[in-house]
Amino acid sequence: MQAGLKVGAYISPHLLHYNERIRLNGKDVDTKILCQAFATIKMECTGVILSYFEFTTLTALFIFKKQKPDVLLLEAGLGGRFDAVNILESDISIITTISLEHTQILGNTKEAIGYEKSGIMRSFKPVICGKNMPASITIAADNIQAKLYCLDRDFNYVEKNDCWNWQFITEVIKKLPLLRLPVNSAALALMTIKLLSEDFKISNQAIITGLKNAFLPGRWQRLIFNGKEIIFDVAHNHESATMLALNLNRGESKGRILAVVGMSSDKDIVATLKPLIRTVDRWYLGAFNNIRAASVTNLAQGLQEAGGTDFVLLPSITLSLQQAIAECQEKDRIAVFGSFYTVAEGLKLITS
Repeated sequence: MQAGLKVGAYISPHLLHYNERIRLNGKDVDTKILCQAFATIKMECTGVILSYFEFTTLTALFIFKKQKPDVLLLEAGLGGRFDAVNILESDISIITTISLEHTQILGNTKEAIGYEKSGIMRSFKPVICGKNMPASITIAADNIQAKLYCLDRDFNYVEKNDCWNWQFITEVIKKLPLLRLPVNSAALALMTIKLLSEDFKISNQAIITGLKNAFLPGRWQRLIFNGKEIIFDVAHNHESATMLALNLNRGESKGRILAVVGMSSDKDIVATLKPLIRTVDRWYLGAFNNIRAASVTNLAQGLQEAGGTDFVLLPSITLSLQQAIAECQEKDRIAVFGSFYTVAEGLKLITS
């Protein structure tokens, strides 16, 4: 967008409003446009049984066809191979990480999950991957002759104290701004921009400005409520929790870190909470209003296994956040994390 391009994005899930799933130039789609698209898809698909995600995907694609963006970013949902988004022939595929999630559906090894995610690749088209990819990714790319660009093999980045540098072969972009989002994901984005350079002119200054303005709702989202700093982050696995801990520990130490946590019962609670044990001073454990929610008893058990001690159990995220706010002293910070549901309930309380 900083280079003057019209950008469409399709992401999931949403936090507060369904419109968040379909974005045009960084803004949620207008409700009128969305409802008109709903009506069209419903009429055109009469007699066809569609899943929630299939209907949403068709709606998004209908809107993008009308809006004609220069660049279209489509996030595949669960897996990739059988995802509704995969009906499109993409120009570039991006696989950021492979982690042991949704194992009941995708398989219980990184090799199996890698195979499922490799389904978004296209023959003879570039595929950009993060580091430490399973062999199934390389095998899948070779089988369809896709060109694979791997972080730490074909391109890399180096973090400094107050900036980071990105390099591809002999090209280096220096003094990029530090992010509260994963730098490895930003490095993949820069590799994507490099491959798009034949079609679009994107200057280094546009890249730097874009990185400075990079923001995702529910990812290190900082709000001030009644003078208290509250950080909302959907971190719900070991990798994202490690990133959250890194962000919380950056800079000079302030007051305490109070953590409001609610997680799904199918997540690895111990592995998620462990990276934050030395960072969080007091825990407020709650259950969000969904059948998938882990009970506060299970959360407490997982926290204790991870090494946590100072915690309180409350029946909901709302009550947990309210108590954390009440106990928050000057210079303390509150981190709300563990699930999209947790962040959504917390944001509703703060923004209502």
